[in-house]
Amino acid sequence: ETSSRKSRESSKGGGSSAGDQRWKGNYSQTNNALETKADAWQNAELHKLNKRYENMKASIHEWEKEKKVRAKVKMERKEKELEKKIKRSHQVYQLKISRIDDTAGGARAQVDEKRRNEELKIKEKAKQIRATGVVPFTCLCF
Repeated sequence: ETSSRKSRESSKGGGSSAGDQRWKGNYSQTNNALETKADAWQNAELHKLNKRYENMKASIHEWEKEKKVRAKVKMERKEKELEKKIKRSHQVYQLKISRIDDTAGGARAQVDEKRRNEELKIKEKAKQIRATGVVPFTCLCF
């Protein structure tokens, strides 16, 4: 109907008449109604979009938080295991040190005993030399 009016009015002379003004007013009211409808739709869609992305962000945040907590727990567990290993290694080290000390102490005692025995032999030979005046002969043959 509006296109037929427009074609009739343009064929009449195309001037601005009352019908033309009515048509423009009707168009602007229709345009305003469409704009408000479009604005309402746009706002609703933007609201839905924002809500969806906020939910996505929240789920990402929860995932991140959960992963961080799990990683922290895993790290603490590994630290405890390392502390246990360090403790055990220290105990093994102390045990080895005590064994080495015992072995070295025994070896020192043997060396000291051997030295005393050799000193006694030397003193006895020196005593014999003083008594007889002759150096005792030792056989170097096998």
